[in-house]
Amino acid sequence: MLELKYEELLRNSIVDNKIKAAHLRHIPKLKTCDNWGQTEFIGRVNFKFKFTEMDGGLIKFNGRIYYINNRQIQSLMNYVKWNNLNNVISVIE
Repeated sequence: MLELKYEELLRNSIVDNKIKAAHLRHIPKLKTCDNWGQTEFIGRVNFKFKFTEMDGGLIKFNGRIYYINNRQIQSLMNYVKWNNLNNVISVIE
């Protein structure tokens, strides 16, 4: 039950193109997908944590939010039609 509430919190974590750093840290990375055409690009993220850096974007797939890195975005641009690639999501600490 706690996991369901946490998933709902992450699902609603982006408000007015802003996300808290604490929420961003817990968003899972999407490495592979069976149907990239069903994904919806939310926006680009560039934030440096203490030990890692997130330079990529957030997508929505099956009602969940995932992080993909810049290389994945560049690779998929020719195959997937994402209209809002220039949308930037601000990270709030």
